[in-house]
Amino acid sequence: MRSHLIPGTLLLIGACGAPSYPTTLTASPDASPPDVMACARAKLRPLGYQVTSFDEMELRLTARKVDNSTHRADPQYRRNVDRLEVQAAPRADGKTSLTVTGRTFAELETHRGPTEEEERASAGVKESSQAILDACSKP
Repeated sequence: MRSHLIPGTLLLIGACGAPSYPTTLTASPDASPPDVMACARAKLRPLGYQVTSFDEMELRLTARKVDNSTHRADPQYRRNVDRLEVQAAPRADGKTSLTVTGRTFAELETHRGPTEEEERASAGVKESSQAILDACSKP
């Protein structure tokens, strides 16, 4: 009887206490998915992001921006890296679905080499996500 309570308790604690790290924003622009993706790609460079991958068939891209302005007392800490994931897809109602996900990673220098740990999305990546959504969801 006792062994059944432990896994259930662990699942409950994990479900309730799991923090939400990324920020995900969605919109439904009137433009076609390729036009929306072109807009997002054009907006990344002025925001300081570098495109790391682009899938032209699936209309997905990822981009990153190194943030050297954050400092910590941890000697293993190097810097923060903000990442954006953008996807445009057609919906059944004829509109386009635009999804922008922003993530922040702490880059650490460990015994095994560079390691990244995901953290809560930074204010900068949240602002960038919103800027892309605002610029590309207007007619």
